[in-house]
Amino acid sequence: MADQNKVTQLTNSISAVLNFKNKSLISRPEWGTMSFRNAEPDIARVMTTLDMLKDLPLDYLTDSACDRIRGSIDKFPSILQRLDQFSIEQNSASSARDEITRHVHEASDPFFEAAAPWIPFLAYKKGDIAENISRLSAAVEQGGGILENAKAYAKGKAKEIDDITIKAREASAAAGAAVFTQDFNNESDKLEQRALPWLKWGIVCGIATLIAAVLSWFWTQDKLDNGQIIQKIASKVIALSVLATATIWCGRMYKALRHQAVTNRHRALALQTFQAFSAAATDNQTKNAVLLEATRSIFALQSTGLVDPSAEESSTSIIEIAKAAASKD
Repeated sequence: MADQNKVTQLTNSISAVLNFKNKSLISRPEWGTMSFRNAEPDIARVMTTLDMLKDLPLDYLTDSACDRIRGSIDKFPSILQRLDQFSIEQNSASSARDEITRHVHEASDPFFEAAAPWIPFLAYKKGDIAENISRLSAAVEQGGGILENAKAYAKGKAKEIDDITIKAREASAAAGAAVFTQDFNNESDKLEQRALPWLKWGIVCGIATLIAAVLSWFWTQDKLDNGQIIQKIASKVIALSVLATATIWCGRMYKALRHQAVTNRHRALALQTFQAFSAAATDNQTKNAVLLEATRSIFALQSTGLVDPSAEESSTSIIEIAKAAASKD
């Protein structure tokens, strides 16, 4: 091990160079375009190496190693001092810059040759590698045990997670069915409200048609020629036709809206029935059968007696989709 005085001298030499670390040694505003870019790699390498050396246990160096390293370091303070005091106003500024750059490079190589071989050994002594490896191995073993316990825990919770997922899906489906049930009920109420005015207007038009027919029967005029008779008959026929057509149109609109209201009410009841049977079912096959029948009941065309069934078109695409979904389960 090195003499303590030599170690102290080496530490002081390292500190003397590191005092220039926070100074702008490469370029400065007052230098303009002139800089020490060519010396930057050597300066950076020297500062980085000295940063490592000051934190390492230098006591493990030999006396001769201390002398060689300190001798190579002691060249830098004067060189860096010249660099720090460099001015472009001096004579032959570019030549002075090149000379300082050359001195930095010439001093850095001997420094690395003296210091670099000792850095791994000193780092090993500082880090207590053997103890760290032992701790790392123990940590790896502990991590392996934690991983195995985590795997066992996850495997034990797999069924519980699956059950939660199934329940979440069922809850989501039930919530969706409840929303659509309310939508169907609301739509049925709206259609019934819209159908009522058509019923009232149909009654009014029917009464008006009846009154017009009675008046046209009893309202006669004598001594009319053939042209006047034809004119009177035509006007009465047109008036009665318009009133009768309005009555029929109002009746059809009322029946169509009532048909839609009854159909939407039927769909709401079908969804409520589906929810009840689905909640009571214990296996997927039964639930699929309930889903298929509920779909058929909701989306298949229903005969309400309010409209002509022969005029309705049948579409089974949604029912076929429901069948395909049930078969996949």
